[in-house]
Amino acid sequence: MLKFNRMLLATALMVSVYAPPSQAEGYVSDVSAKFTRGFANLFTGIGEVPKNIAYVSDKTNPIAGGPGGLVLGTLHTLGRTATGIFDVITSPLPTDSLVQSEYVWEDFDQPTTYFNFDQ
Repeated sequence: MLKFNRMLLATALMVSVYAPPSQAEGYVSDVSAKFTRGFANLFTGIGEVPKNIAYVSDKTNPIAGGPGGLVLGTLHTLGRTATGIFDVITSPLPTDSLVQSEYVWEDFDQPTTYFNFDQ
């Protein structure tokens, strides 16, 4: 046990020398932003249904927009909820969002896209 404690202390000292506090602040803010985004998408993914009903109704007509937007919104709800779960689980690894727009309430008049690697 004493050997493990010494190794843990040595590792902590090496990490503290390697990662200065200025970088740690960026890491903490990135991790907290990813966790917040994931948590929000996990519980607000259902907002994709009215978003897609409005979007499909605007692009086609209200008669086709209701059922078409409901189906599309349900699929996007599953996608946004899954990316929310993924972001919460992998929040210690700060990465960009897999879903565009990051939150359901942003760009409410634009379609939701996934895995946009062009940025």
